[in-house]
Amino acid sequence: MQAAFKKIEYLTLSLLLGTYLSWGLLTSLHALLPLWLVIPLLTVLLSFQGSLQHEVIHYHPLPWQSVNEYLASPPLVLYLPFIIYRDTHRQHHVLEHISDPSQDPESAYVTAAQWAAMPIYLQQLRRINNTLLGRFLLGPALGITSFLWAEFKKLKAGDKYTLHAWLSYLPWLLVVVAWLVYWQFPLGWYLVACYFSYSLTAIRIFAEHQAVAIPEQRTVVVESNGVLSYLFLQNNLHAVHHKYPALPWYKLRAKYLQEREAILEENGNYCLASYFELFKRYAWKPKEDVVHPL
Repeated sequence: MQAAFKKIEYLTLSLLLGTYLSWGLLTSLHALLPLWLVIPLLTVLLSFQGSLQHEVIHYHPLPWQSVNEYLASPPLVLYLPFIIYRDTHRQHHVLEHISDPSQDPESAYVTAAQWAAMPIYLQQLRRINNTLLGRFLLGPALGITSFLWAEFKKLKAGDKYTLHAWLSYLPWLLVVVAWLVYWQFPLGWYLVACYFSYSLTAIRIFAEHQAVAIPEQRTVVVESNGVLSYLFLQNNLHAVHHKYPALPWYKLRAKYLQEREAILEENGNYCLASYFELFKRYAWKPKEDVVHPL
């Protein structure tokens, strides 16, 4: 729940404002820098905004959530309305629903019926997508097209919530696109940065959850404290975040170190030392079956 009395989290607020400032400078001054530098920097910035939006969903950094959400609303990655991200992510936090493709909107699994209805080529793509390299390269294409197709079907069916979410998103999208057009940023290359920003985020999401019977054992801890940990705002300590969803990102590691033994016992020792270990295990090998086993 939102804590109306909580203090302003100046570190997170500074990162949020700094991200928009950096995005504005990078996109307006892009002609002064080589494209091979601009696109990777932009890719990281777009992924980082997603991490900050995640903080906002959990009522950070200001005591006034309406202001938080206003700050998080610019769709720098173009395709995702913040309202939909906010509400689906909060659904995802229902413990007993985690990983269930019928209940968890962030589940990477499918039901047996959904699998049987897929054409063979799509089944093969989904199998490749269950490797880490596949998720990095194909994940954005599969994820974004699936999301947009599902949203289109809801709009076609006259779903009022979906219509409201997209109408609220359109003015923000126009501002972002107008800025890019004004500064003559190559839109094709911007889409490349959007694509691979999803790929970066997919590294974190790939191992976040597993389909096991005990809900508390479905959420991972990746113990590393490297560059990716800060790109993800310590959300690699994902079991800690799910146990303490109101805790700001910069307190997650201290909480984990304080309660490490209890947290790992609770999550069934679903733990990785680093994302390099994740890469070694699953770069070419599917982490699990695509069909949810329960």
